[in-house]
Amino acid sequence: MPLYEFECGACAHIFERVMKVNEDLGGLVCPACGAVNPKKLIGRTRFHSRERYEERLARRMAARAAESKGAGNR
Repeated sequence: MPLYEFECGACAHIFERVMKVNEDLGGLVCPACGAVNPKKLIGRTRFHSRERYEERLARRMAARAAESKGAGNR
């Protein structure tokens, strides 16, 4: 599920919420002041599958291991 950012029109508080893509925003309230219907901010939303995440993590860990192994030879 993507992470969305909202701004309250009453107190200007910015907060985040993990929501389903098609989830209704009608019941959303500001956690700071309790005002209803905060404005959804435009931001970058990324969707990744678990397999893609694990692939990238494995590559990063391998690169770090290679860097530390190379630094140890100096």
